[in-house]
Amino acid sequence: MFIFYDTEATGLEMKFDQILQIALAFTDDNMNTLASKKLQSRRAPWVLPSAGAMLITGFTPDDLKNAPLSHFEMMQQTFEWIQAQHWPVLFAGFNTLGFDEEILARNLQQNLLDAEVTTALVGVGQHNGRFDLSEVVKAVESYMPGTLKLDRLNEKGYPSLSLKNIAQQNGIPLNDNEAHDAMNDVRATIGLAKLLKKAAPEIWDQMIKMATSEGVDQFVSKNQMFTHCYMTYGKAKGAVVTPLTTPADHQNTLVLFDLSYDPSRYRTMSVDELKKVVIEQKRKVEKGEMPPPRPFRIIDKTKQPTLMPIDYSDAVIPGFLKEKVARQRMQDVQADQAFQQRLRQAIAEAEMETSPPVNSQAPEFLPLQIGSADLKKRILDWAKEFKQAPDAVSKMSLVDAFKTRFADDLVKDPTLYRFPKFAIRIVYDIDPQALPEEKRLLMKQYIAERFFNTDPKAPYCTLAKARNELAEIENKRRHGDERWQNVTDGQIRALKLYYTAIEKEYAPYLASHPVNDNAQPDNSFKNIVPKPPAA
Repeated sequence: MFIFYDTEATGLEMKFDQILQIALAFTDDNMNTLASKKLQSRRAPWVLPSAGAMLITGFTPDDLKNAPLSHFEMMQQTFEWIQAQHWPVLFAGFNTLGFDEEILARNLQQNLLDAEVTTALVGVGQHNGRFDLSEVVKAVESYMPGTLKLDRLNEKGYPSLSLKNIAQQNGIPLNDNEAHDAMNDVRATIGLAKLLKKAAPEIWDQMIKMATSEGVDQFVSKNQMFTHCYMTYGKAKGAVVTPLTTPADHQNTLVLFDLSYDPSRYRTMSVDELKKVVIEQKRKVEKGEMPPPRPFRIIDKTKQPTLMPIDYSDAVIPGFLKEKVARQRMQDVQADQAFQQRLRQAIAEAEMETSPPVNSQAPEFLPLQIGSADLKKRILDWAKEFKQAPDAVSKMSLVDAFKTRFADDLVKDPTLYRFPKFAIRIVYDIDPQALPEEKRLLMKQYIAERFFNTDPKAPYCTLAKARNELAEIENKRRHGDERWQNVTDGQIRALKLYYTAIEKEYAPYLASHPVNDNAQPDNSFKNIVPKPPAA
């Protein structure tokens, strides 16, 4: 069973942007639609939509103001609809792993819902799964090239793999005017799924297995040598690999050794030497620079990795790698448990060294995960009470009670204060008058400082960034860029007026030191919810 879905959002900053429209379709295994839903919300007051998102989706300022649902209401209805379908289910879409999964999870948590619904545990050893049709397309193109018609090329000369281009070249209805409506994209994705299942059944079945971590584990347990492939800019990068054991606290991580490399060089390395290899292979290569060796493929089992049996893999096996050599290398690696132990330690240390620091003042930056299963249940129970509270004043009483109810938990993990912060925003959106006057003023200052932030690296859309993007779009349009040729002068003018109106609305609340969530404390928001109790 599948839930096909697609989102249209205020921009591409997945932690900070807002879903404006979501479409969902529940289907059987043959992609026959059994139920569907499409929802649209108003703009949340603290989110500024990017110019490009507005012009691509076709949403107007009036749409963002007059949609029937608040963002909180839309996300609550979305979650209720998802829960009402038959589980376990595969959450399917096009490029969902690249965008929709993350923004859906973030928007769920920011509305006090379970952010991990797409991988939720359903029964013993059964989880919901993630099934990205763009990954299936890449797998089919890599392992069965020529199955799909992909004549339109990207700027690097490889097939362009956008949903619109694939659909239009392979007889699936989706014209230029229909693209970027969430339900139209869902229908096109379902059509593509039917085509792929029929045209490449073996690849389809294998990618279905890869949609859950259990499926990945089962495949790896039965295969000591197989291929792993990914695609960048339309170019396949495949390798014959063997699985290695992974750190115990990284249950969703799978480590593979690329048998194109001679393992004898790495098996003698110390932990520090292995760590340097792991860090170096993650580094972005500059143009013209020789890429470093990448013997270790470290992948997330919950993100549908493309793992294939050797029997399916002729198209991606390097021609220089002889089977006898590959099997000997596999045996050497598998037998060397001491090497695998050092590698586990090296990967763990490399992750600690390279993980970016978390800005704990901006709640959007904070983790999706909630400690233990018991703590998660208690937080979600509190969130359910918040949702069911009859009015905004009652909701505020639950916000105020959070610090007492979770006092011990807050001492251990102060980042849990993200939940009452999100709740305060929801109350402000639904009924600003339910907030005391001083907290209403703090919210307006908080919003103003975000919108007027002048840092070009701010992790959300600001007025400066929106206007710069709009100016770039105007310039590209004048120079014949096809992407913007359907944009009208009226749309450009409406956006300029929209940003000016927002500027005039919030300028009176701008504090003397604008906040930069990318580097500085979130000063205007920190006092809305009381500080956590001291340890």
